[in-house]
Amino acid sequence: MIGSRILTAICLGSFVALATPAARALAQADNLLRLCASDDTTVDEWVAGCSAIIAAGQASDSQLAFAHAKRGLAYTIKRDLAKAQDDLDTAAKLDPNSAMVFANRANFFLVTHHYDRALQEAEKAVKLAPEYPTAYYSRGGAELNLGQYDRAIADYSTVLRLRPQAGTTIYPVRGLAYHRKGDEDRAIADYDAMLKLAPNDVGALLSRGDALRNKKELKRAADDYSAAIKLAPDQAGGWKGRGLIRVMMQDPKGGAEDFSEAIRLSPQDGDLYINRGVARSFAGDNTGALDDYDSALRLNPQQPLTYVNRGDVLNGLGRRAEGVASIKQALELSPGFPPALDTLKKIGALGEIKKTKRAALSRGRLNEDYRLCTFPVSSVNFSVRHVNDVIAACTALIESPGGNAENRALVYLQRGAMYRRLGEFELALADFTMSIHYDPNSAYAYTGRGNAERGLDRLDQAIADHSKAIELKPDYAVAYSNRGNAFEDKKEYQRAVADFDAAIKLDAHDASFFNNRGIAKADLGDKAGAIADYDAAIKLDAHYAVAFYNRGNVRRDAGDKEGAIADYRAALKIDPDLQQAADGLKELKAKR
Repeated sequence: MIGSRILTAICLGSFVALATPAARALAQADNLLRLCASDDTTVDEWVAGCSAIIAAGQASDSQLAFAHAKRGLAYTIKRDLAKAQDDLDTAAKLDPNSAMVFANRANFFLVTHHYDRALQEAEKAVKLAPEYPTAYYSRGGAELNLGQYDRAIADYSTVLRLRPQAGTTIYPVRGLAYHRKGDEDRAIADYDAMLKLAPNDVGALLSRGDALRNKKELKRAADDYSAAIKLAPDQAGGWKGRGLIRVMMQDPKGGAEDFSEAIRLSPQDGDLYINRGVARSFAGDNTGALDDYDSALRLNPQQPLTYVNRGDVLNGLGRRAEGVASIKQALELSPGFPPALDTLKKIGALGEIKKTKRAALSRGRLNEDYRLCTFPVSSVNFSVRHVNDVIAACTALIESPGGNAENRALVYLQRGAMYRRLGEFELALADFTMSIHYDPNSAYAYTGRGNAERGLDRLDQAIADHSKAIELKPDYAVAYSNRGNAFEDKKEYQRAVADFDAAIKLDAHDASFFNNRGIAKADLGDKAGAIADYDAAIKLDAHYAVAFYNRGNVRRDAGDKEGAIADYRAALKIDPDLQQAADGLKELKAKR
């Protein structure tokens, strides 16, 4: 979006220090003090100069107000907002008749996104000094962000009338106001004027490209984006814009390439993954598109369109049930969302949604489903039938109206855990993402999603989710162990061991932590350490068949054939269906 590239809340130095009596007085002081009043010095020099005036204790109230206001502006630009507010509040008390003070206060409230307050402060500035350009500029910024585009355009035009040399400041923001109003022709005219004054201004090229794209003048838009790329190849905007044009011009492969470069430069921009997903889908790469939509949901789990696109791709991959489930999640976020309904109609699933729509459950049924859905938090010994019963109970709750965010977060968490047990990792991923939507601070949902990512062999994403879980809950031993498993899969064994160490330090009574660390130690060649960990796991849980099997493998590799045979047999005694142990005995030519 154009607006993301233009900071409307910047008051340039040329607008800040008018020749007020206070400014003229300060300009007569020594060099250090002149730093405060000058437009040609840096922000840090403003702070130094204005601080010197304030500390000297010899200035008048109006001069002190000027110094505090100018230093407040400097702190605003530096985003040291607490200091900025203190200075600007002091300035307003010292000189309640200074337009410059209130213009700078308006700028502060623009930066802090308090647009109504910014408008109030700017109105005061305009009333105090009707010929003061900065007052109109600040008021225009507030109006622009409040959607009052005609008023913003009028104020920006007033600035140009009062200060004609301010074109490089005004043309971009007035162009943005025209663009948001939908008047692309006047927006383009302003960007043209800007580029005459500053031919290499990347922001103006990108903004004009966006306006031209909206007018379907695709070749001209592509030229602007390409020019921006040439001038600033390390900025994502040009690549993103040109990628959109390439997709619109039936070159989805080229679009995907441009989006990939944009993602490399700006990996936290979820829109880029959505755009590349669309391009990949058009190019027939549904698997790549699915990866991109999942990445977009990790960054923003509250975007219904991503769930719709994801569902469409899943359907194209022959995974219709998962696709319908994803689209239903879009409707959960935005009931009646038109793209979701249109996509369901396209794939012939709209009737399914209507059929599964439920009335409110009776209190007894609600309590029964809630108990069944939320009970299996820690147990792992469920039959497939029981797991499916849990999924059905959770689904009934999800499709029933009502329920607060905490309850819905838990229900999605539980259903996601059940899907993961069944190996339905895409469905699990979607449910964990919805759980995070309802409870963004749930370490359990993040580590659950990390496990689903691991099941899909997306190990970097898995590690990122487990790390987020640890950040949210530093004493969460399971998250350390889960992240250790992902590092193990990546063959980063030292990091895996470190995570298992952390898990054991937090909880030395979980046999799986010792078992997992034993695997990593075995992969590092530390057979003695591995056996010691398997011993510890078995001591904690004498029925841990996998630990016996793993210890048998290490003993076999260490040349202890009899010890290996004993362990494989012990594993099979506990779990007769553990085929790997049976294969181990067969390899050693031993009987069960």
